[in-house]
Amino acid sequence: MSKARTLEVIIRGDLVQRNLILKLGEALSESKFKADFSASIVVPPFQKAVAKHYPSLGVLYVMVDLEDKFNFERMLTELCKAECCEIVSIRELEEE
Repeated sequence: MSKARTLEVIIRGDLVQRNLILKLGEALSESKFKADFSASIVVPPFQKAVAKHYPSLGVLYVMVDLEDKFNFERMLTELCKAECCEIVSIRELEEE
């Protein structure tokens, strides 16, 4: 039987301008992965960030089936690379 895992993913880059969260959601919808996520994005003062290309920081909490974990990570890595964003960390949260 499969078991769900919770991953904490931190991403750095132009998340808003590149619409990374929407693209990730669309990619998940098109895949057969048993996964979903919530996201929080921190943007520096927006006008200055856009003018000077300051990166945003996104924290995703991903609920993914153990069977799909590595495929999800690979899909996310490829998407971030294509959108010139950096995955700072991916870590599995411990269940208590």
